[in-house]
Amino acid sequence: MSPLKKQRGLATLAISIILLILITLASLYLGRTLIQEKTLVGNDIRAKQAFEAAEAGIAVAQEYFVKGIAENTADGKYEIFASVAGEPDDSFRGTLGDNRFEVTLEEVEIDGIIAMAITSTGISSDGSARKTVHSDIVALNPLPNIPDNPISTKGAFIIGGSATVTNTEGHSTIWSGEDVDVGSNNSTKTEVANPNDDGYPACMDIPNACSTMQSSNREMAGLDIIEHDTDLANLTAEEMFINFFGIAPSSYKETMATRVIDPLNPSESRGDCGNSWDGCAHLAQNEVVWVEGDLVAQGKTVGCAVAVTGSNSCAEADEAPSIVIVNGDAEFSGTPHFYGILFIMGNLNGTGNMTVHGAMISAGQGHTGSGSLDAYYNSRLLEKLQSNGPRAVSAGSWKDF
Repeated sequence: MSPLKKQRGLATLAISIILLILITLASLYLGRTLIQEKTLVGNDIRAKQAFEAAEAGIAVAQEYFVKGIAENTADGKYEIFASVAGEPDDSFRGTLGDNRFEVTLEEVEIDGIIAMAITSTGISSDGSARKTVHSDIVALNPLPNIPDNPISTKGAFIIGGSATVTNTEGHSTIWSGEDVDVGSNNSTKTEVANPNDDGYPACMDIPNACSTMQSSNREMAGLDIIEHDTDLANLTAEEMFINFFGIAPSSYKETMATRVIDPLNPSESRGDCGNSWDGCAHLAQNEVVWVEGDLVAQGKTVGCAVAVTGSNSCAEADEAPSIVIVNGDAEFSGTPHFYGILFIMGNLNGTGNMTVHGAMISAGQGHTGSGSLDAYYNSRLLEKLQSNGPRAVSAGSWKDF
């Protein structure tokens, strides 16, 4: 065999070895790339888990902004635990599936509006990824113009049974565009802040701090009753609504109402509370309840965490005032208790024993029937209502890092 033929086998072997080396290098490179891709995908998944947990903390904080967070409670989606160690009392931690979040809250003022600065840190299930989200949450004000007295009616206000109307923070109790008839019941009276109180007039800045004196009764209408106010009488129902709530009723319903009761149009209801007075208004806490059409309701407690019966009242710790707007006439029987503001676009009729803490307004006439009415002006409750509107992120405040 010639030397040339012997060298041909060597060349084949050398080429095969080179090809094998190249394939091995390519395989190693591909394996390394796959490992890197797997690591990147894993990191991305854990980063998304941390981000979703941080957003869950933001969502929980928005509920905290309105109603507070009960420790060690679960709702099936996430669980809230005690305060974060080393952080202020208004902080909490919890879980979203296998992931965790830690949230701190701080009250801040933005352009004169009180907002809640929320910082939420999400932590992935293995603890390797952390994501922090910050935003300032503000509440749209659902009551820009707070009433000054407990009862206001565009039309006449007629007391058929007994009534006690009290304003410890001012000198007016009933404001009407037409006649005010206090009736003939011996128990009917109005009471205002007593000028002889040792703390007067400073005590009027604090709800229920002033002692009171009787101003009107069945025999005499005092200066606290303002009747035949032509400016009020000449307003339309919509104009009277705008006077207190700032925008037209239709716009208010769309933007501010958290619960809508509309029996004739169930598809227009809102709030997942059964589209009924009993489901949406009873024990409503920090809500804006809109009732479309005429309302006939019995009893129930609005604006308190527990049901109030008889002559009892809601403990301050349980107060969660709500706004109730009836776009029509309203008739109440039984013993309804309201904490917040009740606005009736039409006429108000009360046939039971009705109690209002805050203020009551009717753009029509008011008639208490043969029952009783107890109305107590309370600016503390009315001011709390100003944070009951829908939540929105303050422009430019969202940051994630």
